[in-house]
Amino acid sequence: MKKLTSGARPANLRAAQQPVRGGDMKPIGTKQELRIRAAEALRELLGEVSGTKVREISHPSADEGSADGFTASVDVYGHQHTLACEIAADDQPAHLRALLEGMRSSIASTHTSATPVIIASHISDEARTLCAENHAGFLDLEGNARIALGEVFILKRTLPNAVRRNVTSEAITKSSRNTAA
Repeated sequence: MKKLTSGARPANLRAAQQPVRGGDMKPIGTKQELRIRAAEALRELLGEVSGTKVREISHPSADEGSADGFTASVDVYGHQHTLACEIAADDQPAHLRALLEGMRSSIASTHTSATPVIIASHISDEARTLCAENHAGFLDLEGNARIALGEVFILKRTLPNAVRRNVTSEAITKSSRNTAA
């Protein structure tokens, strides 16, 4: 099992995060790049919350279990929590239901009290509702998240990329009008 302890960063993370035109993130080329970006997004999200500390992120090898997931050990105000994270290829409800069922079975078979967390490039409103109904957290690479960690509940919503670009464009236009006047 490959482990990343708090503060450790994989060497190829920088390549997976390089921006491209328009400030968008580089398209994800491999499952490994997606796992690295997902783990880093989770680490960054939890780092924004006071009282939480990521102890360890473990990536199982292909023969140990989930090739598309990892676990995160997190301390929240001194209490240990485990997040069982799975990478979703898309946010289609049928795929997410199957993924959530597999996660529940896996967690039950290990007799742990891990919190399931779905991580995807994008999570639709319907997928968010499905995760909430199944008591699973979610995180997308656009910055949206919902994760319950005992004493802490994390809820984060960001503007969609298209809206962000329009807001920025409008702000620049207004700014140039004000300076011209």
